[in-house]
Amino acid sequence: MYTQSQISELITAIKGRGEIPLKFDYIGELGAKRWAAIASKRHSDKHGINKVESDLLNAKVDAFIGSFKTLKKLNIIDIGPGDGSAVLPLLYSLKEKSVDFRYVPVDISQEMLDSSTKNIKNLFQDIAIEPVQLDFELGNFAEVTYRLKQGGYQNLMLFLGSTLGNQSDRQRVLTNFRDSMTSEDFLIIGVELVNLNKIEKIIEQYHVKEAEDLSMTTAENIGIKRSDGKYEVRFNNESSQVEGYFTFQANTSVEYANEKIIFEENDKLLLFRSLKFTEWIFAKVLSEVGFRMEIFTTSSEKGYSLVMCQPQRFNY
Repeated sequence: MYTQSQISELITAIKGRGEIPLKFDYIGELGAKRWAAIASKRHSDKHGINKVESDLLNAKVDAFIGSFKTLKKLNIIDIGPGDGSAVLPLLYSLKEKSVDFRYVPVDISQEMLDSSTKNIKNLFQDIAIEPVQLDFELGNFAEVTYRLKQGGYQNLMLFLGSTLGNQSDRQRVLTNFRDSMTSEDFLIIGVELVNLNKIEKIIEQYHVKEAEDLSMTTAENIGIKRSDGKYEVRFNNESSQVEGYFTFQANTSVEYANEKIIFEENDKLLLFRSLKFTEWIFAKVLSEVGFRMEIFTTSSEKGYSLVMCQPQRFNY
């Protein structure tokens, strides 16, 4: 299921810092199936992240598209696409404006690429779709973005669903994006904002069975049983992030890829993190990496933000 490089990264993360990188949960049929269960639940939530983000994108879609001085051909580069539904407001608008666009889902998981490709193809049968399988955490993908621009295309990258908050090294990921863009390209990022008065409500969405199932996928793939410990979720006030752990209730060892991994009683294995930004921190992170904000919009209840940005050119 995992490549040798991924196995090396996974075992190193577990033994080195007691963490399973969330990205591994999406690899394989089981992970994709469990993600689909979460997506289905979120789509039905009228007050959830997906609905709020979709409403924001709908409200600002003309402004986002209008940021391009001229627009005839456009690559929609959907990073971490899920089922592709997050970018639908943008695709419908482009179709109405008769813009020639190509849908480019980018993900580490072939199963997630298959899901987004199938769903978008069902809705837009005549458009070109070019899935790209890669791990955007590992480095820039300028070779891909440069190739896509051939033939007069421009690039619009999207990183939606508050996925930025799941990254252990957000600056590295944003740097990879920046280094894959020219000063003519744009990036739209969506993040959930922190509201200390609604922490319990935020945590509730991580206590549902579907969230636990997905979070445990990689752990189960390497031989950890749920009976070995307990799934726990907490809000870390110091870092303003929701954290999901598996706490071992007894000394446990598993063998995976010819490696013996030992956990002691009460050891905690970090399964996911989900940082909740403030508007100021979000803007600061983007600026420090080298992005200039073109459009910054926030939902009416101040719980979600979308930013359209570009790489800044260095001044000499």
